Parts: sequence; C-alpha cells; structure tokens
Amino acid sequence: MKQKNGILLTAVIILVSFVFIITVATVFNNIRNNLSSEVISSLEEEVEQNISLIRSEIEDKFVVLNSLAKELSSDENEEDAVDKMRVFEEVYNFRRMGYVNLDGIAKTTDGYEEDLSLTAIVEEGLAGKSYITTAIEDVLDDSHEKINVMSVPVYDSAHNVKGVIFAEYDSKLFHDLIFSHSMQREGFSYVVNMNGDIITSYGSDTSKDLPSIFSYTDNPEASDNGLRREVLSNMEAGIGDSGIGPNSEDTYFFYCYKPLKIESVDVQWYVFSVEPRDVLTRRMKPIMNDIQYLVIIIVGLFIVANLIYIYYNLKRRRELYQLAYVDPVTGGDNFAGFKQKVKELDNKSGYIVSVDLSEFKLINSVCGVEKGDEVLSEVWKIIKENCCGEEICARVNADRFIVFFAENKKEAVVLRLEHITRQIQTLSENLNVPRLFPVMGIYHTDSLENIDRCYGDALRAKSIVKGRRDKNYAFYDELDHDAIAMNQKLEESFDKALQNNCFEVWYQPKFDAHTEELVGAEALVRWRDEDGSLIPPGRFIPLFEKNGNIIKLDEYVFREVCRQQKQWERQGIKCIPVSVNISRFSLYYSNVVDKYKRIMQHYEVEPDCIELEITESATIENTEIAKLIGQFRDAGFKILLDDFGSGYSSLSTLNQMHFDTIKLDKSLVDFIGNDSGEKLLEFIIGLAHGLGIKITAEGVEEEKQVEFLKQLDCDDIQGYYFSKPLMCKAFESKLERRD
Repeated sequence: MKQKNGILLTAVIILVSFVFIITVATVFNNIRNNLSSEVISSLEEEVEQNISLIRSEIEDKFVVLNSLAKELSSDENEEDAVDKMRVFEEVYNFRRMGYVNLDGIAKTTDGYEEDLSLTAIVEEGLAGKSYITTAIEDVLDDSHEKINVMSVPVYDSAHNVKGVIFAEYDSKLFHDLIFSHSMQREGFSYVVNMNGDIITSYGSDTSKDLPSIFSYTDNPEASDNGLRREVLSNMEAGIGDSGIGPNSEDTYFFYCYKPLKIESVDVQWYVFSVEPRDVLTRRMKPIMNDIQYLVIIIVGLFIVANLIYIYYNLKRRRELYQLAYVDPVTGGDNFAGFKQKVKELDNKSGYIVSVDLSEFKLINSVCGVEKGDEVLSEVWKIIKENCCGEEICARVNADRFIVFFAENKKEAVVLRLEHITRQIQTLSENLNVPRLFPVMGIYHTDSLENIDRCYGDALRAKSIVKGRRDKNYAFYDELDHDAIAMNQKLEESFDKALQNNCFEVWYQPKFDAHTEELVGAEALVRWRDEDGSLIPPGRFIPLFEKNGNIIKLDEYVFREVCRQQKQWERQGIKCIPVSVNISRFSLYYSNVVDKYKRIMQHYEVEPDCIELEITESATIENTEIAKLIGQFRDAGFKILLDDFGSGYSSLSTLNQMHFDTIKLDKSLVDFIGNDSGEKLLEFIIGLAHGLGIKITAEGVEEEKQVEFLKQLDCDDIQGYYFSKPLMCKAFESKLERRD
C-alpha cells in the first residue's frame, strides 16, 4: 500500500513539474509577445506625435509666409519687400529670408544676391505653388549647414505671380521637434520623401549620416527584399504599417512608418521610427532572471507550504473543535460539546436541569453586553464548580444552561440547586448588576440517549415557575398535563375563534380624578367559548405571547375598536378616546406603524379617538422602541406607557421616549397609606407633570386612594372604585350623545 502511495506521489510530482515547466514557458512567451506589442505600440505613438509636431510647425511657418506674401502684393520695390522680411526673419527665427523676382534673381535679408532661377523653390513658386525642400546644404555661404527652404508665390493686384519669397529653416529645428524616442535612445526616427531622401532625423543612428531610409535594407541580396518591396508599395499607395523585419545582419528590428500630409504644401513625406530587436532581448533579460529566481523561490515555497499546511491543518482542527464544541463566552462546553460528552457517559441515569436567568435581558440593556457576558461567565463557573465526577454542564445559548446531575434522589438535587441559587444571587452585589434570579426545570431520565428530548422536557418543567418569585425550580412530574392539553386546544381553536368573532372587546372606563367624569376607556379582550362561558385573558394571553398569535389578536382588537368608534360616530355618540394595548411582540415588526395607520384610515377614525398602550417591559427589551414611538406619534397616535412601576422602571426613559401618558401600576397605588410609597408617588407624578406627561392611576379600589391621588393632582383614575370592565352595550349606555 505504501509503495502504491509512493508511486502515486511520484506521478503527482512529475505531473506538477511538467505543468509548471509548461506554465513558465507559456508565461515567458506571453511576456515576449506583450513586450513586442508594447514596443510596436510605442513606435506608433511616437510616429503619430512626430507627425503632429512637424505638421503643426510647417503649417505655422507657411501661414506666416502666405501672410507676408499678401502684404508684399502691393509693393513695387524689391528693397522694401526685403526690409519687411527682416522683421519676420527675426520674429519667427528663420535663418534668412529672400525675395526672387520673375527673372529668378534673389535678394536676401543678409545681403546676398544670387540667380536661383533653376532651383525648385523658384520654379514651383513662379508656377503658383508653395514648396519645401528636403535637408540641403546652404549654398549662399560657406557654412555648409543643413537647411530646409520654404517658398510661396507673391501675387500682384491682378492675381498674377510677380515673384517668390522664401525662408531658410535650420534643419536642426526640425530635428529638435522629433524629441520622443524609445528604448533609451537606441532607436531612431526620421522624415523622408518618396525618393528616400532624409529631410530630418533623430536618434542613435543619426551620427552615421544615413543616406537612405533603407539603411537597414539596402542590400539586394539580403533576406529582407520582401519587406523592402512592401514598404515601397505602401509608400506609393500612401499608407503606413508597423511590425518586425529582418536586416542584412540576420537580426531583427521593430519599425513603424506613416505618411505625413500637410494642407499648406503638396509634399509626399513619410515619418519612420525604428528600434533594434536586441533592445527587446535586453529588456527581457532582467525578466528572465526574475523568472529564474521566481522558480527557485516557488520550489522553496512549495516545500515550506507543505510544512505550513501540515502545521495549520492541525491547528485548524483544534480551532474547528473550539468552534464546534466550546462556548466563546464561558470557555466551557456549548450544547454540541455537552451532547458529545453525553455519548461517553454510557447512558447513565440522573437528572437533566435547564437553567436560565429571569429578566437577563435587563442586564444587557442597562449594564451593557460586556457586563452581561461577565455575568454569564461567572454563572457558568458556579454551575461548573457544583458538578463532580462524571457530571457535566454547558451553556446552550443566551442565558440558558444545561446540567446533568448523576443523582438518584430528588432531595439531593433540590439541595444542590438551592445552593447554586444562593451563589448566583450573591453575584448581583459582587458584579453590581440587578438582582439575579435563576429559574430551573428538572427532568429525571434513565437514559441519555435522546438528550434533546430530555432537555425539552426540562424546559417544559421550567415553564411552571417562569415568572414566579416564591419558587425557582420545578420537576417535570409537577406539570399539569391537563393544562398542557388545554393550551393545545386553545392554540388549535384560535384561528376559528378569530374568524367567528368569539373574541369580545370590553371597555374599562377612565374618569377624571377631580370631576369624576368619564373621559376615556381601555379596550380589553375576552374570549367567549362555544358554551357561552368566558375564558379569562390570563389563560390565553401568555399562551399567545409564546406562540406568536398575540400579534393577530392585537390587530383584531384594534380593528374592532376602530369599527366601534366609527359606528358610535354615526349614531351621534360623542367620541371619547379608547386606548388599545399593543404587545411587545407586535412592536418587533418593522411595518407595525404603517399597518395600524392604514387600519385607522380605513375606518375613517380621527387619531384623537384611538390611543396605544405599550407596556413598560417592551421599552426595555426593544432597542428600537424610541424610534417606533416617534413614528406612532408622527402618525397621529397618542402613546401611553402601561404598567409603570411593575418592573425595573427607569425614570430616564420618560425623557428619552416621548409618552403622552404614563399609567401607574396597581402595585404603586397600593402603596397609598405607606409613607415611603406616598412620597414615591408624589415624586413620580411631579416628575411626569414637569415633563408634560399626564398620569393615569390603575387599579384604584378605595376612596382613600382616590382622595390621595386628587391631592397629588393625578389626571385620570381607572379601577373598580368607579367601574369594572364593561361589555360594549353597557359601556355605550354611559356615553353622551352630541347635541
């Protein structure tokens, strides 16, 4: 087997090496082709630039000469014409200028007088044509410097040629125009006519005084005759070309040539640029060196990479184990790690305990997530320290933990859980956080084979004590299975009851604290069963909050109140505001404001007739509540803060969230008669009024409570002292009709 693996590995290495060599060769060839394309492209740009510069220079000079010729058309005196030309000569940097009469006698600005009748500049000028020479030697003096001569005809008033003016242009100025060249000055550029005469040139080979544009291809026996014929043919056709061609020394060069056309004068010139091929070789040499170094580096990296791969593969496996089985907050096992360890316990019997912290969200909201994580970590340590032997524990998620106690008696489990509870409660003071209250559900099992079902049963047991303060643990066998069956029945019949309008809206009146007049009401929901009996809200509201049906029920009640308000309006009954509860679960939906606004608009109910009540707990759990309250108020709703004082009230929220009314919970009203409680009520009502917020007292049942609230200038009172919740017809009888 090892031999086969060795052969396979050798084959893989050979294949990889072959692919690598082919890849390097391909890359090299691509680099060579790309560099060749870049050289040719550079030559083409160079030629275009030189054409533009030369054309601009020559056309500008012919414009000057034509302008001067027009001025001289009225002059009869040749001496005056020469005098005028001296000014132009100095301004436009001509070498010399001159005037030629019809006899071919030229007079120049520097005093020469010469017969030029047989020269092309005179012959072309007297024929009415503008003309420019190639690079020629100056024959008027002994300098023998290269010049280009431009000439234009001069016309009389009858538009007959009366003479020719010419200007000598130093060929070096043309030479300086062709300034762009590539390959570190190793190539050259030049301008030629159709005879191959060089007008001007620039580059490394100009020192050779090239006699012909075909200096690279002037050998008839060379292998470049095909290229030579092609160049001549293209020049005769007036087109250009670029590419790579051979020279007489069996080496190659890059070339580009294009025609130079000038509107001012009829010339047939071509601009050439040439670069030796060995420039490409020199360019590629450092690249090839780099490729060689790269190959060495790649081989070395290949070896190092394999070593690193082995190292990081092992490390990655450890990290994956951490991600899969270790909780990032506590550093202990997560639920997956717990289940993995359960498999090693060989189906021991014992108790599965589900643990969570009541109102833990408050710690994250008030103290911050970092403090919340610290609390979770400390709770984990306490639970872990109380496990012994083969007992295990883990954090499931959020503030939920799972524990396995290898105990046989309930009493022993209870004692251990009570000890854990006391230790967790001491964390509140140690960590300076709100009071921690663990809630626990316990399930006994003889087998850990189905741990998910065991944990689920422990969670169901925990629901017995959820929200209670007198007891924080419960065993699965304490569950009221009849109640569970009843809950299932209620869940299954919800949709049908909603369709058949089995949910009734009752109204609990609100009265002015001073005048005791009816000023509003709170809408409450009751469920009329098929037998005519009422199912109390405490039976189905918590259930629907758990399964999400509360959202549909909230919307149903709101629709019914809007419909009823519109009906009373049609009956001529005076409108008083009715507040509707909206649960914290409904507030988690982003379109809740638009939905309620559309319902109100559908029934054409004025916003003053509908108010919304939001519970105090919703302001803690939902971080977007301040934004939602603003959106509701913008839509025209008045917002009431319900059950204020029932939980962890934060007075700062009264300033952060703009409530129209706060409703004092019955637990605060019951403080009346207690000196500290009365001072607290006085402070809260004074603070609210100072912020422009109205106060409604809930659960008022005694006359002394009414009188005390009047003294504190409470706005509205709601409770059994004035009225219990009323059915719609009974409440309607208390409403006033409009005059």
